[in-house]
Amino acid sequence: MFRRLFSSSDTDTGPDVLAAVERLLHVSRPDERSSEALRILVKTLPGDVRGYVVRGTDRGRYAFEAVQGYSQSMLGLTPEHGPWREPGPRVVPNLVAELFQPNASELRAAFGELGLRNAVSTVVVPVAGRFHRHGSMVLHRHAGSAFDEEELKDVSHWGAILGEAHSQALELRRTKLSLVEFTRAFVQAMEAQDYAQLGHAERVTAYAQAVGRALELNSQEMVDLYFAAMLHDIGKLGAGLDLSIEDMEHPQRGANLVASAGLLRPAAEGIRGHHENWDGTGFPSGLRKEQIPLLARVVAVADVFDVLSSERGQAMPLREVEKALEARSGRELDPSLVQLFINILRQGKSTTELARIEDDDLPF
Repeated sequence: MFRRLFSSSDTDTGPDVLAAVERLLHVSRPDERSSEALRILVKTLPGDVRGYVVRGTDRGRYAFEAVQGYSQSMLGLTPEHGPWREPGPRVVPNLVAELFQPNASELRAAFGELGLRNAVSTVVVPVAGRFHRHGSMVLHRHAGSAFDEEELKDVSHWGAILGEAHSQALELRRTKLSLVEFTRAFVQAMEAQDYAQLGHAERVTAYAQAVGRALELNSQEMVDLYFAAMLHDIGKLGAGLDLSIEDMEHPQRGANLVASAGLLRPAAEGIRGHHENWDGTGFPSGLRKEQIPLLARVVAVADVFDVLSSERGQAMPLREVEKALEARSGRELDPSLVQLFINILRQGKSTTELARIEDDDLPF
């Protein structure tokens, strides 16, 4: 899609532009993607150019998502009218008529304080991809000549590039959320074969993500940790329906089951290694210390904690759980992660509170 956008454009497609598009595609948040596109255009277009991206809200109003060249206070405004209502692409013939006259006096005053009345020329283009209409991009030139047709074409191409980046990110998010929902339903159905196992995977996932937050894992690592923890026992399906059987082949079998899915490939390493021991006595590969992937070491601590603390396992009081974890530290479990988890336990949350999966841990 992006090659097609470039091939239909007369813009420079040299290394600088390609590098800019590469940066745009690697930004995770919509507002940051919009800011990056605006930054590129403000930097490359001649004259004093400033701009913003506007998107619709659920209430039929509009919101400024990103700005360049204007005060960040603009992001707090929610206008009802503006040139983005007819996104074009087009050169706006009368900014005052489209932005100032239709809005309330408070907004007109705010726009005036931002300097919008001083714009000598304005362009507006849609920000839309193949699957999703995101909003509009508006650029103002405050000094120099009016925007010409070639500049309008260039801005339109960047609006399309930004729209496609938003669209692809949205489709990926939907795919990931569908995978999350399917994974949770599948694991619940699997655990339902043995009443004592119900909730084990979700509790382990919540404990693992508490550790992940304390480690300040990045967004993608938290997603990988979610799937590694939720699916850590999936390999037990190969040993029949008795999930209480701890066969030594289930970590490798589980990793094999998910490794073919691209989104789950990093999680597969966490699944494969969650029974490796810090001292090298674990299975399936006898890895030791940092040879064991971090996700696997985190899942191992969470898994052991659930065995020690839940009705599924030994249902020990928290003080006894701490002692049992410390006894496994440096032998079965990563000592730094054990200490980190004990610190989490001492922050006062109950086991029930810790066992809740936080929505913010899946930043799709």
